[in-house]
Amino acid sequence: MQFTFLRIPVTIHPSFWIFMLLVVLQGGYGASETTILAFIFFFSLLFHEYGHGLTALAMGKAPEIHLVAFGGYTTFRNLRMTNKEHFIITLNGPLFSAILIGLAYYLLKFSSGFSREFCFFLYLTMKLNIFWLIVNLIPLEPLDGGQLLRSILTKYLGEARGSKITLVIGLISASVGSAYFLATGSYFFGTLFLFHGIQNFQIVQRNATRDRPADFTLYNNAMEDLKEERIEQAKSTLKKLMKAKDPFIQISATEGMAAALTRQGAKKEAYHLLLRADHGRLKRGKILLCMLAFEEKNYQIIDAYSREIYEINPTFETALLISKACAALKKPEDSGGWLHTASLFDNAPKEGLKELLNQPIYDPIRDDERFQTQVQDLLHEPSLK
Repeated sequence: MQFTFLRIPVTIHPSFWIFMLLVVLQGGYGASETTILAFIFFFSLLFHEYGHGLTALAMGKAPEIHLVAFGGYTTFRNLRMTNKEHFIITLNGPLFSAILIGLAYYLLKFSSGFSREFCFFLYLTMKLNIFWLIVNLIPLEPLDGGQLLRSILTKYLGEARGSKITLVIGLISASVGSAYFLATGSYFFGTLFLFHGIQNFQIVQRNATRDRPADFTLYNNAMEDLKEERIEQAKSTLKKLMKAKDPFIQISATEGMAAALTRQGAKKEAYHLLLRADHGRLKRGKILLCMLAFEEKNYQIIDAYSREIYEINPTFETALLISKACAALKKPEDSGGWLHTASLFDNAPKEGLKELLNQPIYDPIRDDERFQTQVQDLLHEPSLK
């Protein structure tokens, strides 16, 4: 079953109906109450996934919702996103569930004029969503709680360490959750937690046996080869490391390969390599991406990552690059502001800024009053005309 609502495609797999039937039959209600519970279960889960989907849509992603056995998930055709975007998209699923809880609770406070069936509907809506919200926030992947924990830990501890701690916490959570549900007779959810726990354990085992030092050694050797201009040798090693399981090694190798290609003059190939990479994990490679994007006249990507690349490499060259990109995009205030930032560096050509501004890229904004004001202050001249 497929349909599109609010510009988001929704696919309901046959396994979902079996899953829903198993869950609602555990309620022990009569036929009419079970039907109401089934509707609430379906609507609440879909509403939760729309919390993810609508947030992603607002961020320019292309979300797709899938309802399957054991719940639902939202995918994105545009997989490139920052850690912050991923955190917000994940968080808004539980927030939408909280909205349903709050709405049902508010209506129940004024339920004196409502029918018995509608009060039962509100009560089940509140009860089911409270239960699902608590379960879903347990720090166990692939639940939202596990994904939120991973986003936080990887931000502050790095990808490798943050992922490892997330898996360990998930394994503990799965063990406790499975034991609790099985002990209380909720065999379905006990089995579900046991299944996710086994998955986490297998990942932890694979990571423990991975030959990480070998990958790091190879990467360091490749960087040494690149430094000594043994570019082909470096590329051969980096090509293998780009397929490594460790995401840190993989993205570092991609950045190194792009640098090697650039040194060989294959700038377009390096540009497309970085363009396909996970931008959320790029570091120094993001600066090279923006430099190459300028040559390809993809000024939007420079504008999008302007603050990030400046934080990574706060130099006159970086600020000037952003200023030129903003000029091409006809953003006079931003362009003038970044040019002012560039002028603060010791290596800024104080006497050559006026000549710099005569470059054709500043033509779209040169006569704009907002740009003129900032540039006049910068050069201490009455006019550039």
